[in-house]
Amino acid sequence: MSSKDGLTLGDLYRGLREQFAAAGVPEPEVSARRIAAEASGTSAAEVALAPQTPMTVRMVAHADAMATRRVAGEPLQYVLGSWGFRMLDLAVDSRALIPRPETEVVAGTAIDWLNGRARHRHPAGLNAADLGTGCGAIALSIANEVPDARVFATDSSAHALALAAANLAGLGSAASRVSLHQGNWFEALAGVQDPHADGRAAGPLRGRLDLVVSNPPYVADGEVLAPDIDDWEPHEALYAGPDGLSALRAIIGDARGWLAPGGLLVLELGATQAPAATAMAIARGYEDVRIECDLAGTDRVLVASRPHAEPDELELSAAVEWLRAGGFVVAPTDTLCGVMARYADTEAVARVCEAKERPRTEPMPILVSGLAQADELVELSPAARVLAEQHWPGGLTLVAKRRGGADPLHGRETLGVRAPALGWLRWLIDDVGPVTGTSANRHGLPTPADASEAAALLAARQGETKAPGQVIRGRAAGETASTVVDVTGDKPVILRAGAVPAVALEFPEIPTETGT
Repeated sequence: MSSKDGLTLGDLYRGLREQFAAAGVPEPEVSARRIAAEASGTSAAEVALAPQTPMTVRMVAHADAMATRRVAGEPLQYVLGSWGFRMLDLAVDSRALIPRPETEVVAGTAIDWLNGRARHRHPAGLNAADLGTGCGAIALSIANEVPDARVFATDSSAHALALAAANLAGLGSAASRVSLHQGNWFEALAGVQDPHADGRAAGPLRGRLDLVVSNPPYVADGEVLAPDIDDWEPHEALYAGPDGLSALRAIIGDARGWLAPGGLLVLELGATQAPAATAMAIARGYEDVRIECDLAGTDRVLVASRPHAEPDELELSAAVEWLRAGGFVVAPTDTLCGVMARYADTEAVARVCEAKERPRTEPMPILVSGLAQADELVELSPAARVLAEQHWPGGLTLVAKRRGGADPLHGRETLGVRAPALGWLRWLIDDVGPVTGTSANRHGLPTPADASEAAALLAARQGETKAPGQVIRGRAAGETASTVVDVTGDKPVILRAGAVPAVALEFPEIPTETGT
């Protein structure tokens, strides 16, 4: 219909609204208003404010074409070809996920933190990585709103990166601080050098990121999504394995080594994934782990930091390899200097007993990265799990029934487990598995606070000329020894007083499910 036939913008809007309502399109008024505005070259507000604006044949044809696509179920954002995200208007299509309000909260959390950190930054500037960038919404927003940030945007999809590149072309001068990299998560950044090396020592980007942010896939395989999502948006950006956690697990695991000390991890989560993601972050040795809500009040954003003060990463890497090879390591812990060997390696544990001159029949505590590792070793009642959730990581050792029967070395049916407070130690344990948590001394004698000194004394007692195994240098924090609690019965029994006061160790009431 041409403009001489008297069709106005108001008529077009009303006709589209009726068409969409009849076809069962969700929120028909929104789709009608946005399509009418796009077809007429006006704004959504003008559809209501200037309904008498005459329409041309071309405008009506454009509206009809978009309406056909919308009635067929195509998302409104793809039909329009662009969508607003924070301060940007981004090109969007089926090559990448639609930018949503939840992700604006994620971007805002990252941007606010970067702008706060920028006041105390290294003069060379800030490094941020946006993993799985899609159309580039988060990466471009950071570059646009954080003037000193250099942003590395990655995606495994060449098609998504092409869309991000199109959006980058319209960013203006800030685009010079964004680079696009194809590959799976951090693999895309392998070999990338720190661009701020002129202001500090040259080197690879790994270990120098101030921020890692991502809206990764987090839908479980087989989960039923709305047709306008499942039929149109790219599945590789939606689905993440049987439990929906595979991408989160990979990013949380690897980001720890890519972040600089004090760097921040910000991840978008599924509505029910906050407990699992929090546990993974704590087990991986992050600190200040918290969950933030989206605008609807849903737990949506994981925020976690890499600790500032940690041992040398080369020492940590050497310790991991040595433990995997069956050796043992002397290291400072949150209590005393300890001797660590992989608990799964019975021969390595036996060598720890020999080094300490400790009877093999005497059980030693086992350090775990968190509840997931503890569950592999011992049986914890629901009430005991609550105690662990309340006091781990920290000074609480739980003595529980060992899975798989008696311990092969000390022969007892129970095992004491603890998640240490030090983030780097949980990181190491998360890599190699549970380790012994016994003191680095001859059995029953005082333990030096310095790890190198403790290792040297162990060596001297065995007639060696150098420290045994590997040493992670540093001094133990010297905090109060852990409280040891037997949780095999109906009530907790304190076997040794320590860091956690007795008043905090009552079993909580756990509601039982009853039939109707």
